[in-house]
Amino acid sequence: MNSVPLKCLGVMILAILATACSPSSHGHIPLGKCDVKGTYNINFPRFDETAQQLAHASGCFIETDLSRTGAVHVNPVQGTMTIREAVSQAIKGTSLTIVAQKPDTITVK
Repeated sequence: MNSVPLKCLGVMILAILATACSPSSHGHIPLGKCDVKGTYNINFPRFDETAQQLAHASGCFIETDLSRTGAVHVNPVQGTMTIREAVSQAIKGTSLTIVAQKPDTITVK
C-alpha cells in the first residue's frame, strides 16, 4: 500500500526535474558568438567576401578552404538573424555546405 504513494512521488520528482532542465519559454538561448543575432545587408557576389563581413561583424569564425570556396557565388544576406542563419542563407542553392558547427565556429566546404 505504501508503494503507490512512492511511485507517485517518483513521477512528480521526474516531472519537476524535466521541467527544470527544459529550455526557456523565451526561445533559443545563445550558445556562442555564432548564435548572436544581428541585422545584415550584405550583397557581395563571392563567398570569401561575404564570409569575411559576417565573421568581422560577429566574432564567429568561419572556417573554410578559400582556395576551394572563395570564388563561389553566393546569395545576398539581408535581415535580422544569427550568423548561422546568415551563412545558411548565403550558401543556399550553391555547392557549399555547412559541415561542422561549434559555439564560436562554422565550417563550410
